[in-house]
Amino acid sequence: MKLPEHERQAHRDAFRAMSLAQKAGYIFAYYKLPLVLILIAIIALGSVLKYQLTHKAPLLYVGMANVSVAEDADPVLAEEFVTAQGQSPRKSEVVIYRDLYLVDPELSSDHQLSYASRLKVLATIDAQELDVVLMSKQSYDLLSHSGFLLDLSAVTSRLPDSLAKLIRENDVIIEDNQVEYDLGEAETYEAETERVTNAFEVSGLGPFVDLTDDVYLGIIGNTPRLDTALAYLEHVTQ
Repeated sequence: MKLPEHERQAHRDAFRAMSLAQKAGYIFAYYKLPLVLILIAIIALGSVLKYQLTHKAPLLYVGMANVSVAEDADPVLAEEFVTAQGQSPRKSEVVIYRDLYLVDPELSSDHQLSYASRLKVLATIDAQELDVVLMSKQSYDLLSHSGFLLDLSAVTSRLPDSLAKLIRENDVIIEDNQVEYDLGEAETYEAETERVTNAFEVSGLGPFVDLTDDVYLGIIGNTPRLDTALAYLEHVTQ
């Protein structure tokens, strides 16, 4: 309902007579809902713009299982590969999961750390957010036995001789009695295994040249980025 002119004039006069603080309080009280909605819209727009400006699309996911490299090797493992793939490091990245302690005699007493690392590996594999794993020999054995690594026989024909000669084989457990053995229902542990070519020994190559322990590179079996993973293999072994 529209107010009469004299009442509207009275409101205007009363508003002019208010102090600055009173005017601010009056405006906020009267326009509270529209102001809150505008503020929410500004915050949401700012969040979207920040995400668009800072978000990097994952080009590849790499895990380091009981392997540590010097900090000066980081560009080779990440930014330089992104650039080599014709992508901008400002828009794309290699996501690296560090400190995955799957197995290690020095950490055998720290079961929680090993358990947490194994859970993270399982979760990332299930989400298809782990493509390549750089591994110690013990971690390689574990991941191979569990059947997580790609059988390289399917891609051997695509590899140059320099990479094909790096291929190594390991056991994959087809069936075992681990549950029965843990429950005391079997006196000995028994497993049916097969030998599979499923990793590359990259010790002494590229960014691993200064490491004293053997390093293996495996590709996760369910990776949706196989071509990129193979390109990464070639990049880090140059």
